[in-house]
Amino acid sequence: MNILRAQAPVTRYERADYEHAVVNSALWAAAGDALGWMTELTRGTSGVEHRTGSKTVSETTEWKRLVGGRSGVTVDLPAGTYSDDTQLRLCVSRSIRGNGSFDVEAFAKVEVTAWQGYCLGAGIGSKAAAANLSKRGVNWFSNFFATDQQRYVSAGGNGAAMRIQPHVWSASGTLDDMIARVLRDALVTHGHPHGFCGAIFHSLCLWETLSTRKVPSVESAMDFVSYMNVIPSVIERDNELASLWEPTWEREIGKSLDSAIHEFQSEARSDISQVLKIFKASKSPDYHEVLHQLGCLTDKYRGSGFKTALAALALCHIYSPDGIEEALIRSANELESDTDTIATMAGAILGALANSEPKWAVQDTAYIRKEASRMVSVAKRERTCSFAYPDVSSWEPPSNQSDAVVRWQGSLALAGLGMLEPWGQEYKAGTAIWQWFKLPFGQSIFAKRRAVIKGSVSDKQMPRNTPAPPLDTHDSQSRKQQEHFDFVATEAKKRDRDATDRQAPVQRFPGLDKATDIIIASGFDNEVIGRLINLSIEETGGIEAAVGLAAIVAKARLARMRRK
Repeated sequence: MNILRAQAPVTRYERADYEHAVVNSALWAAAGDALGWMTELTRGTSGVEHRTGSKTVSETTEWKRLVGGRSGVTVDLPAGTYSDDTQLRLCVSRSIRGNGSFDVEAFAKVEVTAWQGYCLGAGIGSKAAAANLSKRGVNWFSNFFATDQQRYVSAGGNGAAMRIQPHVWSASGTLDDMIARVLRDALVTHGHPHGFCGAIFHSLCLWETLSTRKVPSVESAMDFVSYMNVIPSVIERDNELASLWEPTWEREIGKSLDSAIHEFQSEARSDISQVLKIFKASKSPDYHEVLHQLGCLTDKYRGSGFKTALAALALCHIYSPDGIEEALIRSANELESDTDTIATMAGAILGALANSEPKWAVQDTAYIRKEASRMVSVAKRERTCSFAYPDVSSWEPPSNQSDAVVRWQGSLALAGLGMLEPWGQEYKAGTAIWQWFKLPFGQSIFAKRRAVIKGSVSDKQMPRNTPAPPLDTHDSQSRKQQEHFDFVATEAKKRDRDATDRQAPVQRFPGLDKATDIIIASGFDNEVIGRLINLSIEETGGIEAAVGLAAIVAKARLARMRRK
């Protein structure tokens, strides 16, 4: 296998076959999450029985769980309720534009901060990352949070690895292109190599599964780890990561990126060697022994980004695609492990090879299917839709979990994402209320809100409402989707709009990427540079955006001077 030359898996499929693989991958990933979340962090089989009425689980059922910590509420949950794994996967999916680009600013500042209001089962690192992103002046590449419990550079959990599948499903270019998007995604929340390299490792497992139509061997895991030598060069080609993230990260972690990657590779190869010994010693490898040897049954490594991704690969290799239900059930009942995340990663891999969709009840299957199909359209470079986020330059993230649900135009809404339709029982805890809601595009969320919401947010806090051009639809479900999504303009219209932007003075700070494009297109005009730096200061109320823009522009200017 020469993975460095690999092209996107979509090139190996007819459209219908690729859509079948991606949709099943998405649905089985959600099914694994829903099944495994029922048993996550339970106190033995008695804890499982308390939640579900049975000492083991074999399908999704109605169950109950304490939500919101010690001061939260015990909630009756519908069968198939998924957790943060699938929630964040859908956040990533919406952040992928119709043209295939990943809108990392919208993901970090809108999706992740709004997710605080409805997150279920989230880890300490992901929640700390989301809270820090709510601060003005903190950008996706500068989220170096530090709390009493977690620091960005110590965040090596699997909160990134569990959500990156849409980058693989939507890939249309080279492997390096896909990895660049995965890195941007992972580094928003996870700054330890076990976190972001674990995300890359899982993406390679899924990429290879879709490319070869079989589960990668455990031996191939060594190739995946060796491939990670490209990480420094991928970061070097990214202006914001190279100029702003990398020097800060190296200062915080106390070593160079190269040495940190090599150190991770050494640890990862040792883990893979342990798994290989188990596979070579028996024709029927024991999954429990794999978890034990990797340390995935301990508090220290239970949620490790890389170790759980490796455990998921081993689980997939033990069970054939025909045994996907058995694989996910086995994961869900290994109670000392990260039951839901290993199951969701295994579900994504085995689901890509499965002949059928899950028979278990799974929350929001219609919406998950629609987003998966949209990823296929993106990969096939077909004209498709993009979510209409608010303008990130004027966006004000919710400051905490209770402020994500707001009042807008006389109704309840989720900041940045749209109107909320309440349903089901209200659960009161002090001055807060937990309640199920339906979003306009089809996702259901169990969100926390204030009992009394004072004031109303402006339209700047909500999705932009722009006219939608016609779209070829396959069914009535897709036609209904048009009511809630903004469709991307044609490439010709986009070029015309960009040209107009370059000719007219910019009135608002358009974000770092767009500001850089405007400056470069102006030929590094002094007036344009000064205006945009001033706008960045005025709109963000901090110095990070201005410093970031200056660094990126300086690097681009030097590169042009060298070419001349």
